[in-house]
Amino acid sequence: MKAVVVNCYQDNYYLSSLDEMISLLNTLDIETKGVFQCEIKTISRANYISKGLLDEILLQVLSKKIDLVIFNNDLSSLQVRNITNYLNVEVYDRSMVIIKIFELRAKTKEAKLQVEIASLKYNAARLVEKDAGYDQISAKGKNKGEGEKKIALRKYQIREEIAKKEKELEKIELSRSTLRKKRENSYPLVTICGYTNAGKSTLLNRLIEITENNKKEMTLQEDKLFATLDTKTRLIKYQGYFPFLITDTVGFISNLPTFLIDSFRSTLEEIENADLIIEVLDASSENLLVEQEVNEKVISSLSEAKVIKLYNKIDKLDSIYPLVDEDELLVSLNDKEYISSILELIDKNLNKYYYETTLYIPYEDIDVFYEIKNSQCLVDYLETEKGLIGNFKILKSSFKKYSKYLHSF
Repeated sequence: MKAVVVNCYQDNYYLSSLDEMISLLNTLDIETKGVFQCEIKTISRANYISKGLLDEILLQVLSKKIDLVIFNNDLSSLQVRNITNYLNVEVYDRSMVIIKIFELRAKTKEAKLQVEIASLKYNAARLVEKDAGYDQISAKGKNKGEGEKKIALRKYQIREEIAKKEKELEKIELSRSTLRKKRENSYPLVTICGYTNAGKSTLLNRLIEITENNKKEMTLQEDKLFATLDTKTRLIKYQGYFPFLITDTVGFISNLPTFLIDSFRSTLEEIENADLIIEVLDASSENLLVEQEVNEKVISSLSEAKVIKLYNKIDKLDSIYPLVDEDELLVSLNDKEYISSILELIDKNLNKYYYETTLYIPYEDIDVFYEIKNSQCLVDYLETEKGLIGNFKILKSSFKKYSKYLHSF
């Protein structure tokens, strides 16, 4: 499909990123054939923009045989209907584009429910009273016309649908909460978050590739916005580094509608429950500072956990790199050589969850040695005549179980 993007601004301030919208459309395989930049002094209740500007857009629609007109702004249903009738093509606003992508990307039952709830909330907020009658006035005042009754009924039906789907979602969230409680005394949880398409899924896959445990199912990785909406939690275990659970989250985006944030609250709970947060940033993005601001606003509203930062895609930079602090790294996640420095940074920031200790385990207790090796972290070991001396990193909640081997030297 071919589209023209309408990007409005007020007082020289663009309401949303144009590059971001074009990337969103690319995700939907919609070809951008033209961009219409327009300054608006005031927003028209009926058409969002003036009739004069609509005429200019209409010329592009006709000359380029356009299928869609995309507003990089949020419109009311009245505005969408009026613009559609005037241009005689389908019209999407910014929220509708994001919902379309969410519908395309949702795979699990939870993600599908979240998208359905978001779509219902979007539609409920945009019901147009096009059939409402305003000429039925009684002595006591205005009576509701048939159109208004239909609107009220439809709003009620949507509320009922939302309530039903939210109950289904609550059951899934309850199950997730139960699993979360079971793992509270287990490995620490590391959560990957950041702007969409910054490299979160690439990082997750890099860690899955090197983990020693058997489950190595990769996550979808594409150069498109919102490549996946489904969170995945994996155990990452690599020799010399303390094991941890890692989970991905839905990507952030500027001006994400409130109803979408609400609908994906359960996904964002992974940030709330994180012991450590990895913020992935696209160092090559022209909007790096804006994207970083969006990330930090969302993260700070959800969690007080420690945040480490990975400035990804440095291979796309010429020579000027961002200045980084102690808990920040410049990386190219397409290159496997960076994974060891990432593991070191994660391990350093998880050290409060484990003890680093040396244990002597006699050969008659060799099963204990392998138990610790498999469930905790073996750094290195030495064979002696009567047993093994190993340097271990052991979860603090599990340490008491093995403490007797401290006194056997």
